[in-house]
Amino acid sequence: MLKALLKKQLLEMTAFLRRSSVTGRSRSGWRLAAAGALAAALLLLVMGSVGVLAALLCAPLAAAGLEPLYFALLGAQALAVGVMGGGFAAYGTLYCPRDNELLLALPIPPGLLLAVRMGAVWLWGAGYLAVILVPGYIAYFLLAAQPGPTALAMLPVTVLLACLTLAASCLAGWAAAALSGRLARYKAALSLLYAALLLGLAVGLNLLMQRGLTWLLTHMEEAAAGLRADAGALWLLGCAAAGQPAALAALAAVSLGALALAWLWLRRSYPRLLAARPAAPKAAWDAAKRPPRRRSLRRALLGRELRRLAGCTSYMVNGMLGSLCLAAAAPALVWQAGAARGLLARLPAGTAPALGAAALCSLVSMALLTPPSVSLEGRTLWLLQSLPVTPWQALRAKLDLHMVLVGPPALAAALAWLWVLAPRPADAALTLLAVGLYALLCGAAGLVLGVCLANLHWTNEAAAVKQGAAPVAALFVNWAALAVLCGLWLAARRPLGESGALALCCAAMAAGCAGALGWLRRGGAKRFARL
Repeated sequence: MLKALLKKQLLEMTAFLRRSSVTGRSRSGWRLAAAGALAAALLLLVMGSVGVLAALLCAPLAAAGLEPLYFALLGAQALAVGVMGGGFAAYGTLYCPRDNELLLALPIPPGLLLAVRMGAVWLWGAGYLAVILVPGYIAYFLLAAQPGPTALAMLPVTVLLACLTLAASCLAGWAAAALSGRLARYKAALSLLYAALLLGLAVGLNLLMQRGLTWLLTHMEEAAAGLRADAGALWLLGCAAAGQPAALAALAAVSLGALALAWLWLRRSYPRLLAARPAAPKAAWDAAKRPPRRRSLRRALLGRELRRLAGCTSYMVNGMLGSLCLAAAAPALVWQAGAARGLLARLPAGTAPALGAAALCSLVSMALLTPPSVSLEGRTLWLLQSLPVTPWQALRAKLDLHMVLVGPPALAAALAWLWVLAPRPADAALTLLAVGLYALLCGAAGLVLGVCLANLHWTNEAAAVKQGAAPVAALFVNWAALAVLCGLWLAARRPLGESGALALCCAAMAAGCAGALGWLRRGGAKRFARL
């Protein structure tokens, strides 16, 4: 029984390599090799980036005899990555698996099932840790003078950190499962907020990294003393990774103790967690409190698209990220108006409106709402086709969704830019027109690609949103269109002037919008009806 459970768990962990979530078909032969090669290339790219940063830190810290500080920084980063990745793995493996009913019907002890699933989460956490720790250890072995004790402690430290990561991941996964049950209605919006926070954190860390590294390399002794005094646990972790036996024993006691507590807690509550099924809220219509309202056909179809967006987490996160960046750009421009005006003073006269429009259009190009909208209909496309609406009305609703969610934040960001710039009225009007036309062009072009490259046989909505041909092609088409427009502006700037070149770009975008909308009304509608 144990062998069968282990084999099943390993097959689940490697299913993303053996089965395509885009088509639902099993990969074999060169497709399987290509998927493995792509995964290995991405892994090596991430590990190489970590190794370069680790080498920059290792050489001066090892020369100064501050190996514990180096391994403390490395271990803190590895623990953060391991808990974040392991938390998602624990949420899907321990608390929300899809085969609970099948396994509960078999004579399998819940404790054995828990042990196998915790082993899978341990492997995921150890993999995330290895992405950070292995390049760090390699850099240390190449640059340190005496890496002998550290080499002996490398494997025990990795195993113990994986145990500590497993205990924290179980807690993080339980919190995520509890919140998802209570806030299931707002799951997509909360996921979008979480992605925005991660993006802001990444940008902030990127801005502070150079200053932090400079300060660390110039104040190494001070940093080590502060870490030893204010963060004793991290200093203990660094000493253990450096090969000090007492610190290694303390790390073993903490990691194994935390893992034992997590096991005992889950061992008692896991049968109840397996059998628990959150009750779905019952829909009840009260005509007295909520009388039915008559809406136009266009508004009704737009409401249908909005409900689909709110019900799909991956669709909201990937499609709304550009709108969120545009919404954040408006207050950021107002807040940093002085710095922006100082930067504009260094630019050639008359180029600021076009450069501002290009910057805002680059954010608009990230809004990918229309490319996956047709594929997301999936096997329920016949429901939309059976409604008393024309194919063009159904496609227009998807374009309306794009303009409603992208247009207002783009307009707000453009107005904030114009407030900072204070241009002539003609330049201001051309800037607003350029941003609006580019937003319409991106939506129409994405819908054209969504109709032409529709995939209705996906097994996971995330595959249609992230891995579909239409979203990937739309992103590159948006960038290519922006590059062509910038080249057109540069070519026409000398004979027509800055304002005339921007007007020419607006005319080109208007022609592109007319062509895309004309095809959608005729050829696109016919193709959509035949899907």
